[in-house]
Amino acid sequence: MGPAGSGQAWHHIVEQCQESRFGAEMIHNSANVVRVASSVNLRLNAIYSSIRPDITGSTSLTVRQWLSGLSYDVQYEFGLKALRHVESGVW
Repeated sequence: MGPAGSGQAWHHIVEQCQESRFGAEMIHNSANVVRVASSVNLRLNAIYSSIRPDITGSTSLTVRQWLSGLSYDVQYEFGLKALRHVESGVW
């Protein structure tokens, strides 16, 4: 995909850490990788690394840990929702 550009980053809707589970083709393709502002990417990474009972219902799992057991489709839908929420300032 090449460089994302100044102030931009490539963001995987279903995270790269899921490659061993779903395969490289599912993770590294144009339907799953989008260009976002670097600040959006940083905020998404912070959310995925945090414990958010309002999202996961758990007080011990990070969002990333919670997602790891879910299907690709559920992770993809969550990833799109997270992206919309961060871009709109809801999260």
